[in-house]
Amino acid sequence: MTEWWNGLGLMEQIFYLIAIPSTIILVLQTLLLLFGIGSGGDADADADMDTDLDGDGNADIDGADHEVGLRLFTVRGIIAFCSLFGWTGVVVLDMGGSVPVAFTLSFVAGILALLVVALVMRASMKLQQSGNLDLQNAIGQTGEVYLTIPKGGRGKVSLILQERYIDLDAICPSGTVKNGEQVMVTGITNNNTLIVAPLNKTNK
Repeated sequence: MTEWWNGLGLMEQIFYLIAIPSTIILVLQTLLLLFGIGSGGDADADADMDTDLDGDGNADIDGADHEVGLRLFTVRGIIAFCSLFGWTGVVVLDMGGSVPVAFTLSFVAGILALLVVALVMRASMKLQQSGNLDLQNAIGQTGEVYLTIPKGGRGKVSLILQERYIDLDAICPSGTVKNGEQVMVTGITNNNTLIVAPLNKTNK
């Protein structure tokens, strides 16, 4: 292994150092996503949703009237960029291409990966925003804070509601809840904001 590594050129080593860690992270992200875990990393992929509470407690998520923006620079997108950038560089150099050609093709491949991830995220957000959600069904459900909820302020919580993974505004009367902490929904405010409590406190 050491002999193989030492036999590589400097640029090949750099491309491998970019490709291997990013690919491992990308694979782990994909596996976690398949099990419904770890979607909170792309906070900037969140699109604003207009909600109106009707008389029977249903929140209308108006996704059809508001185009979801194309968010390029998300965590998942940047990791995909690095992965494809690195492996493209490795392949081009291995085929005898020059460093400038390898770098150029790697950059183009990385941009394509960034665009594909952004398009997939936008399509996913559109699916999340379609249809009606009954926020009362969220009471008793557990979720994960992906945008810190400050004391006396508002943050965001990710949870599965009616078989959809969504992000909703949330407050925590008991104090600050940091990003990544697990919470339980204990109520809904009049303006469709979740009232949550940290699980480590609700379990006591």
